[in-house]
Parts: sequence; structure tokens; C-alpha cells
Amino acid sequence: MILYKILKRSRVVLSLLVMAGIAAYFSFVRAEAMGFLTPLLKLQFVPALLGVFAGALVSCVALLLLTLLFGRIYCSLLCPMGTLQDVSIRVAHLFKSKKNKQFRYSRSHSIVRYSILAIVAACWLVGFSLPLLALDPYSHFGRFSHHLFGPIVLWLNNRLSYIAPDTFYYVGTSTGPFLMYLSLGFLLFVILGLSAFRGRLFCNTICPVGSSIGLISKYSAFRLAVDKERCNHCGVCGKKCKAECIDTRDGSVDHSRCVACLNCTLACSQQAMRYTFSWRKKSKEESIAPFATDTKGGEERRRNARRAFLASTGGLVGAAALYRVAGGKLFACAHTKNPIAPPGALSYVHLKEYCTACQACVSVCPSRIIRPAFSGYGMDGIMLPHLDYSQGFCRYDCNLCSQVCPSQALKRSTIEEKKLIQMGKARFFLGRCVVNRDQTDCGACDEHCPTKAVHMEPRGDKGLRYPVVDQEYCIGCGACEYICPATPKAIVVQAQAIHQTALPPIVEEQEQIMVDDFGF
Repeated sequence: MILYKILKRSRVVLSLLVMAGIAAYFSFVRAEAMGFLTPLLKLQFVPALLGVFAGALVSCVALLLLTLLFGRIYCSLLCPMGTLQDVSIRVAHLFKSKKNKQFRYSRSHSIVRYSILAIVAACWLVGFSLPLLALDPYSHFGRFSHHLFGPIVLWLNNRLSYIAPDTFYYVGTSTGPFLMYLSLGFLLFVILGLSAFRGRLFCNTICPVGSSIGLISKYSAFRLAVDKERCNHCGVCGKKCKAECIDTRDGSVDHSRCVACLNCTLACSQQAMRYTFSWRKKSKEESIAPFATDTKGGEERRRNARRAFLASTGGLVGAAALYRVAGGKLFACAHTKNPIAPPGALSYVHLKEYCTACQACVSVCPSRIIRPAFSGYGMDGIMLPHLDYSQGFCRYDCNLCSQVCPSQALKRSTIEEKKLIQMGKARFFLGRCVVNRDQTDCGACDEHCPTKAVHMEPRGDKGLRYPVVDQEYCIGCGACEYICPATPKAIVVQAQAIHQTALPPIVEEQEQIMVDDFGF
């Protein structure tokens, strides 16, 4: 009993620390200062799984081994959305009567959970990532933290900047569409409300991560089991099970839904619930069911499992066929201006295939120019990151976005490599330029171009100098577009569907002058 109490308290403390760390990363004003928390992002299941297809194996292998050994410990320890639901359950219990605090066993909704998993997998395989973006729990938590909790932290920071300007500095605010905040707020309300009344129902019915990990946890090395000699059939364990997976009638545990929270082990006064090693060979007595099993109920569960398998297969084939017949364009939104993908995205296709829209790059960008898209990438690219140069530009010596990406949607690059990534190319519009319109000197774009892809050349008989863009050296950082005083902008960065490599900037050799005396 003491051991289980220590294990449970350790799990609770660690899970709260993980959730708080990830929440701080996404909502902190200076997320770039929270780089030590980046490994937590890369221990999330969906980004780790997508990272395998992008060339990264370590995180995914570690999570799979953890599941194979200890069951769905990821859901109760590392998943921030799972911990947030546990907090909701705990808070809800403060306002419930003793009777309403009790959970009760519910049959597994196998048809629903595995159909959702199959549809999500099928859509991703054919290049339609919206279902995965809409259901990944980690990415949901990132979006909640950044867009709902982040503005509160930013407001507090800006208030404190007036009180202690030497410690806190004012940070400009930027808002997104009202529909985004409304939809995120509604979704958060639904998930927390569902957990308050039905525990981990979201994890065990809708969440594709819970369903996929559940397939492995059924065969994990350590699992909960009922000691038939100690159990007195009181049913307390089932009332404390927030996963609603303990059937006290026949003493069985649905290990595909059990999140290893250990609540049942502490609730059992007879110490009949044990977290034991299950790979050892069972004796003849142990192989017999501890209670009289319901043959009719067992047959019904087997039929449900077969139906779930058929439904999952049908959903997989149907979703893939639908998207294939539509030519991959059924859900695409019409747009006139392609968005500029962040450095390391490689291409629109690569970004759509591997990005989970968790907003890690949005949070860490010191220039605050990485924003979630809504129509630029099409419907299957909602909330994916893009660059917006209306309030800043991409820093020449910054590569934070590619360093924090947990799914390899943004390929990691060194500073020197990032300086040559050509995300777009600047295009100059002579008719909009203040030099041509007002017949006055400017040159702001030339002064701010870090690669000197923009330079001034004389034109006409008045001696005025006009911008000229050498696109081979342009990396599309947006410095020229941001600083341009014209309205509309006279120089605009146009996106590259596939990122290229720009030529390295020419470094002018400076003549060394030997000074014998003071030089004058």
C-alpha cells in the first residue's frame, strides 16, 4: 500500500510539472527563454510518430517501449491534455455529492474509437491532415495555452512593465480572428466538461492517441490485475476508476483503456488490486477466471470487437477512396496569395504532412511574425504556421522555430544554413515606390536587406536611385517589405512553394590602410 501511495503521488507531481512546463512554454512572454523545456515537446506521441517518417526515431521508440513496459503511463504522466482532464475531474469533485463522485464501469466503445483512429490514419496517409490536427491532444493543449492562456500572461506582463520597467518590458499584442478564440474556447469547455462528468471518456473514445496506445497496452509487461483470493467484491475499485474500465462483476480490467493512474490500488482496502508483471507464465490455477464470467456478455464483446474491426477497415478504405477520387483537392480552399512557410518547412507539402499545428514555433518566435493560417494552405492546413511581415521580419541570425519543432515539420538547421534558406523572393513594384511617386530619395529596403539582395541604382535624368532586387541572393526574410513606407507596399515577398537555397551574400573586401601616425 505504501509503495502504491508513493508511486501515485510521484505520478501526480510529475504529471503536473510536465503540464505546467508545457503550458509555460506556450504562454510565456519570452518563450525563447524556456528552451530547456523543449525535450518535453518531443516526448509527445503524435509529433514523435510523425518524426519517424521525417527521419527521427529516438522519441517514438522511447514512447513505444514505455507503453510496452508500463501500459498507458503516457496518458497519465506525459500527456498535458490528460493531466488537464485530471485537474478538471478533481475540481468537479469538490462540488459533487459523495454519490456523484463515483464512476461506474462502461463498455468499450470499440466501433467509435477504432473507426476514428482508422479515419485519421487513412486521411493522413493520403495527405489530408485536418482530422489529425483536430484530434491530437498535445496540439490542442498547445493551442489552448498559446491563444487562450497566453493573452492573459501577456496582459499581466504589460501591466507589470509599468510597475517594474527594469524587470518587465512591454510586448506588443496581436490578435487573431474572433472565430478562432470562440472555437478554441468552446472545444476546451467541451473537453473539460466531458471529463468532469465522465472521467477519461474523451481519451478512450475520441482521442486517436489513446486508441493507438491502447492497442499496445493490452500486451504491456506491467498491468493491473485482481487478486481473486483477496477480493471481496465490494466494487470500490470500479467507483474510483476514472477510465471506467474495471468490470467488478467478473473482476476484469480493460487494459486498452486503463491509464495506470493507480487510483484503484489505493481505494482497495483488501489490497486486491495490484500492478504486477504479466509476462510470466501463469499456473493452471491462475489461468482460471477469478469470478464466474458471463459467457453471453463475453460473446457480445467479441462480436463488438469484430464489428469495430470491420468498421475501422471500412472507414480506412472509404476515407482513402474519397480523397483519391477527389484528386486530393476536395477540401482545399481557394486563395489568391500563398502563405510563406517558416524556414525549415522545405515545402507546403512537407509542412502539411508533418505539422500538427501545436503552435510551438508561433510561441518561440522572438519577432512574433509566425502566425496560424486559416485559408492560405487550404482547409487541410488550418492553423498551420506562416510568416506575416506586417509587424516584423524574420531575423537573419535566428533559427529558434526549427529547433523547437517536435515533429520535424521544420527541419533543424544551423544559423549558417538558415541564412541561405530561400522561403520566398522579393518583388519590386515601381509604381508604388515613394521614389517614383514623390520623386524623393528613400533606400530603406536597401539599408535593411541582410543579404544585400536589394540595392539602389540610378535611373532617369534626375539622379534618383531606385531599388533593384537580385532574387538569387534574396531569402524572403521580409525586412524590405516590413520597412517599406509605401502603402500598398512597393516591395513584397512572394512565397516559394518549395524552398530553395539562395546564393551566399557577397562580402566586400575592405582595403586595409596603414596609419603611421594619428591619421590626420
